[in-house]
Amino acid sequence: MIRLLLDEMLSGTIARQLRERGHDVRSIVESAGQAGCSDADVLALATREERIVVTLNVTDFVSLNRGWAAQGRMHDGIVLVSSRRFPQNASFIEGLVTALDAAVARGALPGPGTTRLL
Repeated sequence: MIRLLLDEMLSGTIARQLRERGHDVRSIVESAGQAGCSDADVLALATREERIVVTLNVTDFVSLNRGWAAQGRMHDGIVLVSSRRFPQNASFIEGLVTALDAAVARGALPGPGTTRLL
């Protein structure tokens, strides 16, 4: 089963809707004591829990991915959510939930040590 960890830029509503669709999803904003943790800590947490990170923070996570690769470190994957494809408007949550659900169904999420733009 695919396991996801939503960065704190993504609401708990997204996590709840994905769980309602049968996915194993945790959200930083729903986790006590984890709000405000660094991007590096988010990636480390996801790796410990064998989860794929889902984030709107494309620039920072691309940089983290490169740094981890240079150090020979492996994570479980990073989904980079495009703000162009998913503008922050009334359709954002449903659009992202639908796209993530479809990506899981198609096997289109990133593999270990890789990123994928959604």
